[in-house]
Amino acid sequence: MRLKLKKISMKSFILIFSTINVLAGFILGIIVTIASLAAPEEQGAALGAWAILIFPIVNGLLGVITGAFLTGMYNFLANYFGGLEFEFETL
Repeated sequence: MRLKLKKISMKSFILIFSTINVLAGFILGIIVTIASLAAPEEQGAALGAWAILIFPIVNGLLGVITGAFLTGMYNFLANYFGGLEFEFETL
């Protein structure tokens, strides 16, 4: 069975994409926080304390912007090229 994806809902894509980016930012913030604990100077420790808060927020905002752009571009280009084709097998 062949199906074609002709349009993506911008709201649902942005929700999923920005949530993935927030989680990735949180993981990256944890890594930077742990790495900054090994830094001998106080500036590194200050960055680490804020990284766990700032990285998820920034990544989430960038996810919203990027998700809207990607969804808009896909929907625009799918009108000209017909969208993605998927092939499924029924069991």
